[in-house]
Amino acid sequence: MKLTFYKTALNILLRMPNWFFAALFIVAFPIYKALHQKRAYGRTVAHLQKARAFRGFTAKCTADDVFRGIYWNAIDSYRGLARLKRTTDRIVYENENVMMEALTRSKSSDGTPLPLAAISIHQGAFELLHRSLCRYSDNVHLITDSVGDEATRQLLKELRSDEHLTEYHPDELSQLLRNLFAPPAKLNKKGNAILAMVVDQGRHTKGCTETLFRMPSTLYLRLPEKVNQMGAGIVTFRTFTRAASNCEGFREKGCRGNQHRGKNEIVIRFETYYPPKFDQRNNSTDQIKISGTSLTSSIAKEIENWISENPSEWSWNYHGNFRV
Repeated sequence: MKLTFYKTALNILLRMPNWFFAALFIVAFPIYKALHQKRAYGRTVAHLQKARAFRGFTAKCTADDVFRGIYWNAIDSYRGLARLKRTTDRIVYENENVMMEALTRSKSSDGTPLPLAAISIHQGAFELLHRSLCRYSDNVHLITDSVGDEATRQLLKELRSDEHLTEYHPDELSQLLRNLFAPPAKLNKKGNAILAMVVDQGRHTKGCTETLFRMPSTLYLRLPEKVNQMGAGIVTFRTFTRAASNCEGFREKGCRGNQHRGKNEIVIRFETYYPPKFDQRNNSTDQIKISGTSLTSSIAKEIENWISENPSEWSWNYHGNFRV
């Protein structure tokens, strides 16, 4: 009963016009802000102040900008998961050659497909990232932790669902890895399996201590590091919003502001391919000792750059940021 109510309410909400959500934000955000000065909003203010002390962080981004970005990206995410055309038509793919090359190279010496890991962070309309991988493989496996009550979890699972995507709880990880790597690797029989995950937030799991904006930070890179050592390549990818170059082709009129969110492109960009056993390869040439370019530090640097480029779209409010 509760699930049916949630689904009905969400379907109605997602189809509301953007001006409705803009008005809702104007009314609700000041209340949220007042109630969270010592919690999520206050954390965001403090994190941004510390990041600005870092020479590479030059963006003029306020805490209000961050929460506005999170709000509109959540709307984009759920509209996209619901396959609403006005959102899916705005998705733009960049650097697809990175993913295609990674899939081509992810084969054993006898031509057997090998698994590939695709990792990202909670930035932009990130819920769209994992389904986008179904564009390249019919064998996508998403690791995600549970949130909310049973009805909420089921609703999110149905929203994320795709015939080529299987969702796993972290408790199922050991069995998933056996199916991916232990011979015969069952999940690779129908092509390269893609293991999808986000690495900037985690629950009930250990992370790696890295540095973001010269602040010690926990990134959940142990699993990517492990599967890379086991023989999987890694592709980093991200999503962010970009103002469209023109308004042509969109149904709604006007290009200004978030109330005209339908004019912005949702960019999904593939960034870097890390070959299997990345650290061992670097160790063989002593580069890892000279430059510190380990797998985890390289990915951490990428993440730092992504945040710097689009700071208003990252989840600065997360309670685990900049903690070890």
